[in-house]
Amino acid sequence: MAEKFLPLSISRASEASKRFLGGVCALAMALLTLSVLWGVATRYLFGTQAAFTEELARMLLIVITFLGGAYAFGSGAHIGLDFLSERFESSAHRLCAKIALGLCAVFSLGVLTLGGILLILTSIKSGNRLVSMPIYMWQVYLCVPVSGIFSTLFLFDRILSEGAESEKKGGEK
Repeated sequence: MAEKFLPLSISRASEASKRFLGGVCALAMALLTLSVLWGVATRYLFGTQAAFTEELARMLLIVITFLGGAYAFGSGAHIGLDFLSERFESSAHRLCAKIALGLCAVFSLGVLTLGGILLILTSIKSGNRLVSMPIYMWQVYLCVPVSGIFSTLFLFDRILSEGAESEKKGGEK
C-alpha cells in the first residue's frame, strides 16, 4: 500500500510545485518589467533613475533564472542533449536516461542544494546588503537551494514514473 501511495503523493507534490513555481516566476517577471519601466520613466521624466530599480531588476533576474530553471526542468522544457542516445536501441537509450537522471540528481543535490546552503551561510557571515533596498544578499540567494530542492523533487517524480513504466513493460512481456 505504501509503495503505491508514495509515487502518487510525489507526483501530486510535483504538479503542485510546478504550479507554484509558475506563479512565482510570473510574478517575478511582472515585477521585473514594472521595475525596468519605472527606471526608464524616472530617468526620462525626472532626469535621474530611481535608485532601487536597477538593483531590484538584477535580483529579480537571479530569482527568475534559478526558479525558472527548476520550473523548466519539472515541465520537461529544459535543454536535453539526447542526440547521441536517440541513436541507440531502446535498452541502451533507457540506460542513458537513467545515467542522465543520476547525474542531474548529483548536480541538483550537490551543487544547487548543498552549494546554495553554503552560499547562504557565507553571505550571512559577510552581512552584505543591497545598497538601495533593505534586503540582504542571503535573502536573494535563497532561490539557489530552493531551486535545487524543487529540481530534486521533480527528479524523484521522473525516476519513480520511469520505474513504474519499466515495471509495466516488464509485466507485458
